[in-house]
Amino acid sequence: DTIRGTKPTRCAHPLTPPFVPDVLWRVSYENGRSGTKEALKRRLAAKETPGIEPLESRATTAYHQTMDKDVLLRITARAARHHGAFTRSMALESGASSSMVDRRVRNGDWHRAHPGVYVVRGTPATWERAVVTSVFGSGPGAVASHRTAAHLFGLCTRPRMIEVTSPLKGRAAREYVIHRSTDLAVDDVTEVTGIPTTSVARSLVDVGVPWGEGLASRALDEALRRHLTDLIAVANLLHRVARRGRRGAGVMRSILEDRLGWSSITQSQLEDEYLRIMRIAGVTLPESLFRIVKKGGRTVARVDFVYPHVRLVIELDGERYHSDRDTFRYDRRRQNELIQEGYRVLRFTTWDVFAAPGYVIAQVVAALNV
Repeated sequence: DTIRGTKPTRCAHPLTPPFVPDVLWRVSYENGRSGTKEALKRRLAAKETPGIEPLESRATTAYHQTMDKDVLLRITARAARHHGAFTRSMALESGASSSMVDRRVRNGDWHRAHPGVYVVRGTPATWERAVVTSVFGSGPGAVASHRTAAHLFGLCTRPRMIEVTSPLKGRAAREYVIHRSTDLAVDDVTEVTGIPTTSVARSLVDVGVPWGEGLASRALDEALRRHLTDLIAVANLLHRVARRGRRGAGVMRSILEDRLGWSSITQSQLEDEYLRIMRIAGVTLPESLFRIVKKGGRTVARVDFVYPHVRLVIELDGERYHSDRDTFRYDRRRQNELIQEGYRVLRFTTWDVFAAPGYVIAQVVAALNV
C-alpha cells in the first residue's frame, strides 16, 4: 500500500520521525492493513521494521555498483602492467576506498603479497611478479637491482635470490635482499616489462657485488654486444657513485681500465685530452708547462696548466705517474707552496678527464668566474 494525500517534507535522514520522507514509500505490514501517516510515525518511533523500501534505493545501489566496477577495471588494468601486482596507494589513486580494498581482500579477489602490496586473483605466479611485489614491498623509490636487474636485461642467468635497492631505511626482508643506497639518481632508474629497475650502466656497476669480476665482465660484454650501453657511459656512472668503501666499484673499475687502456695512458695523452674537452666546451685555454717562480728567483713548481690572470693552477694526476707514495707526498708539499704563493689548485685524475669531462669543465668554469 502507498501513503497518499501527504505533502512531502524534506529531512536530513529519511527515517527520522516525525518527518515524512521526500519520496513515496511502499509499506507492507505483516497484517496486510493499509498504512497511514500517523501509523508510519508510530512504527518508526517504536523502531519497528515494517519492511520499508525506498523507491530510490535500487537506483542508488546500482549507481554504486557501477562505480565499483569502473574502479575495479582501472585497478585491474594498472595491475596488468605490473604482472598483476599493485599497491594500496595505486588502488586509492584509481578511485577505490579503503573499505573497498579491505572487502576485496576478504572476498579473495585480491591476495596480499606484502604489507600494502596486493596481486589480482588468477594472475600467474611468475618470477617477474615476485620481483614486482618485492620492489613494491620495499617502499617508494625501490627498484630491482644487482643481478636481478642484470637478468631482466638478459645479461646473466636468473639469480636464486631477488635483489632490490631502496633509498629508504626499513625492515629487512627474508624473501629477498634489500640494498640501501643514498646515490640512486633519477637517471639510474628505468622500467623493464613493468618492473622498476636500475639502468644498464648502474646494474653493471652493481653486479660485481658479490659476484666478482668474472660475472661482471661477461655481463659487460653482453651489454656491449647488444648495444645497450658503452664503456664511457659505464665509466661515467662509476665515477659518480664510486667512493671509498663502496662494494663492487673496484671490480668494474679494473675491468674498464683494462678495456679502455686508461692504466697505460701517458701524461701527454692526458694533457691533450684535457685541452680537447676545454676547446670543445669553449673554455679559455690555459698556458701549458708553466714555471712558477718566487720573488727571489727560486722555482716553486712546474705545473701542467695555469691561468695566470686568475692565478689558477690545473694539475693532472695520471695514476701511472702519481700513485707511488713518494710522488704523492711531493705533490702535496708542492701544492702547499703554490697556495702560499696565492695560487688556487684544481687536481683532476685520468678518470675525471676521460670518464666525467662535464665535471672537469664545470669545476674549471666555476673557478675562472670567481
